[in-house]
Amino acid sequence: VLFNKVATVKGPRMREYAHRISDLVYEQLTGERGAFMTRIAYVVVNDKDRFPYQLRVADYDGYNERLVLRSKQPLMSPAWSPDGQKLAYVSFQNGQAEIFIMNIYTGEREKITSYPRHNGAPRFSPDGNKLALVLSKTGTLQVYTFDLKTRKLTQITRSRSNNTEPFWHPDGKSLIFTSDRGGKPQIYQVNLGSGSIDRLTWQGSQNLGGQITPDGRFLVMVNRSDSG
Repeated sequence: VLFNKVATVKGPRMREYAHRISDLVYEQLTGERGAFMTRIAYVVVNDKDRFPYQLRVADYDGYNERLVLRSKQPLMSPAWSPDGQKLAYVSFQNGQAEIFIMNIYTGEREKITSYPRHNGAPRFSPDGNKLALVLSKTGTLQVYTFDLKTRKLTQITRSRSNNTEPFWHPDGKSLIFTSDRGGKPQIYQVNLGSGSIDRLTWQGSQNLGGQITPDGRFLVMVNRSDSG
């Protein structure tokens, strides 16, 4: 027997409790946190709708979909806050790319950055206090962090190449990102304390979209081999 629990569940909440039970079983078997109660955020484009760009959230399996924002202009790159209450995203509602944070329960929105040219790829830090993001206000795409409490913007990468797709290491002490500084896109890691940068990927002609698993053990990415 893994565990023993008793609950009275009403019909409309059957799926929710099935997910909760699945999490409990998974955690008992593996010792790791389950993902059955997690949610996904995504953008749906419907050209026939008056507001064709729609930001939606749903359970991890696509059920219980809910519309949280709609716009006549493109919406991109939704990213969850660690507490699951907010989304950072890119909006073109004012004619250029800008980064916003929205509370999905209250609907309250806050503009975070609106620099000239590109504002994109927002990612919450593991503690929820900062955003990693990409700006091109100096010319090429560069990675920055933005402190949500002090409003301090800090430039992380400085090169003539493009640097994008930042993703936080689970310990919050470094970022991985994609850069073409070697000629083609590869994945690098920057230590936020020292500023030192290491290249992580060497196999394949291109490696993109790097993400680190929650336990910090594995790097997940999109790989393009030399053969195509």
